[in-house]
Amino acid sequence: MTPPSPGRTRRGFTLIELMVVVVMISILIAIVAPRVDYQHFQIDGGMQAVATTLMAAQREAVAKQHNVAVMFDTAGPSLRILYDLDNDNAVDADERIRVLTLERQVRFGRASATPLAAIGANPISFTRQVNALPAVIFHRNGSASEAGGVYLTSVRAQSGTAAAQHDTRALELMRATGRPEWYRYNGSTWTRGF
Repeated sequence: MTPPSPGRTRRGFTLIELMVVVVMISILIAIVAPRVDYQHFQIDGGMQAVATTLMAAQREAVAKQHNVAVMFDTAGPSLRILYDLDNDNAVDADERIRVLTLERQVRFGRASATPLAAIGANPISFTRQVNALPAVIFHRNGSASEAGGVYLTSVRAQSGTAAAQHDTRALELMRATGRPEWYRYNGSTWTRGF
């Protein structure tokens, strides 16, 4: 083996330098991690999951030309999507149901946020029932069975933590178009969109 020429030297990191970097990163993580608001991100993720599920149900109803019912299970908390092949708005043995469970810190409800006029005070404003659950049904033309909406909030906001009231989100569904609109509660008022 020939030694490296004087103009070319080999460079690298020593084990001690790598260990110092790892320790510094660990200290930063230990300082920052407790301050990250994970429930805030779970609420946003939950609202996006609900909105995406509603939009996918609407597309499925149009593409397959049969009703698709989205049921809201507040006890779960979860969504149950019924692919209603015979359009009878009832669960039959040959029809498929898909379940979307929300994150463990996400609940249906608005905690102490002021209600939106279009949705009202209840966690879910849809009045139609499918399988004893409040539901919205998407028809073959893409319209929804009724206008309404849902509130999502965190467990800590429901427990009354004042600083967590900004965790509440709302989704309003337009009847004619089946299009969802998102709202965020900032502690005193609702703002549209994420």
